[in-house]
Order: sequence, then structure tokens, then C-alpha cells
Amino acid sequence: MSLKDELIRKAEAQLDTWEKEADALEAEAEAKESEAENQKASADIQQSASDALRSVQDKISDGRKKLDEIKQSGEDNVESVRGKLADLVGPSGKR
Repeated sequence: MSLKDELIRKAEAQLDTWEKEADALEAEAEAKESEAENQKASADIQQSASDALRSVQDKISDGRKKLDEIKQSGEDNVESVRGKLADLVGPSGKR
């Protein structure tokens, strides 16, 4: 084998090694990017769920206050309270 052929073989071998290393690094970077996206998506989902839960908890709290209000009102005041309870018992308030 000539010196030229030997140099070409070594250069090609080194390039193959570097290409494999580059491929591995690229795959690792893609995996980390995908993981980061998943974590962001997960954080977004958690935030959305947290917001939804807070909204429902606020509705529950508001509903409990309204329920207490109707429990404490006399029969003659029930009609005036019914409008405030429309979102809790429905628009008609009649059951």
C-alpha cells in the first residue's frame, strides 16, 4: 500500500469516527430538546389544570356562600335570592 493510500485510509477512518460522534451528539441533542419540550408541555398542562381547578374551587366557594345565604334567608326572601343563585340552581330556580 502506498503512503497516499495509507493516508487516505486513515483520513477516511477518522472522518467516519467523527461522523459517528456527530450523529450520536445530534441524537443526544434531539433527545434533550424533546425532553425539554415535553417538560414545557407538561408544565403548561399542569398550569392549565391548576387554573381549571382554581376556577372550580372558586365556583364551589361562591356556591357555598350562596347556599348559606339562601339557608339563612326567610321564605319571604327566597325570591330575591333566587336571581343570585341562577348559576348554581339554573335560571328558573324551580325544582
